[in-house]
Amino acid sequence: MQYQSGFTLFELMIAIVVIAILTAIGLPAYQGYIKKAALTDMLQSMTAYKTAIEICAIEQGALNKCSSGNNGVPTTRTTNYVTSINVTNGIINLVGKSALSSLTVTLTPTLNANLGNLDWSRTCLTNPPEPTLVTACEDIFKF
Repeated sequence: MQYQSGFTLFELMIAIVVIAILTAIGLPAYQGYIKKAALTDMLQSMTAYKTAIEICAIEQGALNKCSSGNNGVPTTRTTNYVTSINVTNGIINLVGKSALSSLTVTLTPTLNANLGNLDWSRTCLTNPPEPTLVTACEDIFKF
């Protein structure tokens, strides 16, 4: 009597279908996590500029002298996910790359005369429009 060993074609096809379904579910979730990690890198890169602008605004009494390379504000730099960080009159403009290639983040300070600090607002734009990336950007850049 002979015993059959191995898998049948039907069993192999079922295994391939299961793997395909798991991949179809897991890949978009993985890409979302990559974008959130990239946004965290962008936020971390921006923090030094934000602090420098706040110090510059206190020392100079205005934002018009707070630009890249002046009054303690760093010059532009790049990271794995940021093409450039530019500061003009206190406004920080970040341009993304790699997973964030379509994203531009603008952080605008406003002097609060009553409290003596800066209030920050952010604008996240993508081209072409990516609503999920804009929502993730707005969640990460909370001020």
